[in-house]
Amino acid sequence: MSLVETIFNPISSFHHKRILNYLKKLNIERIIDVGAHKGEFLETMLNLESVKSFYAFEPQKDIFEILKKKFSENKKVILYNYAMDKEITNKSLQINKLSMTSTLAKINDKSLYLKFKNFLTNSRSNFVNEYEVQTNTIDEIFKDLNLEKTLLKIDVEGFEMNVLKGSKMKLEKIPLILMENQFGSQYQDVNFSEIKELLNKERFKILKKFIFPTLHYQDVLFKKT
Repeated sequence: MSLVETIFNPISSFHHKRILNYLKKLNIERIIDVGAHKGEFLETMLNLESVKSFYAFEPQKDIFEILKKKFSENKKVILYNYAMDKEITNKSLQINKLSMTSTLAKINDKSLYLKFKNFLTNSRSNFVNEYEVQTNTIDEIFKDLNLEKTLLKIDVEGFEMNVLKGSKMKLEKIPLILMENQFGSQYQDVNFSEIKELLNKERFKILKKFIFPTLHYQDVLFKKT
């Protein structure tokens, strides 16, 4: 575990517990975790007694192995080694020193947020490597499943719009979406206003905002009206 994870994991756990306590009053039976990383969010949400099944997506090969070790024996959890997108293809995934920031999106080198992350890793660049990963869509994976009473959680480091575009058919039924919104994005062509506009067209409104304790991002909960 990196020094950054050692510092941030307890803060993340506190943040996720706040979200958990709020979600307890909603009637959720299924959670789709897009960008599961090492299962930090998933681990907390397993305490939601109403949830019968969890679907977790993580494209990084080494991180996915950690997920399998943690959850492969839990019959409620189904794991997928995919990056979720608007299409089924192969794309280049940028692997970063802070593995939770690895991304399919284009990096904004001028971002102050990115420079702060480089400072945390004591390096001039967060970049380590890149390789091709298989992408898929929510509409394809869940084409035969009714997604009523489902929470779709998306934390994909600037690739949120692509995930939503690959979910167009299923957004008819999904009632809740939880999505990360960074303050001072490190990615090009990322505009949260455009994401809100797309979701508004699908009859989603903001229900609740959960600001991360370090104030560098918030998780926004949308509800279908």
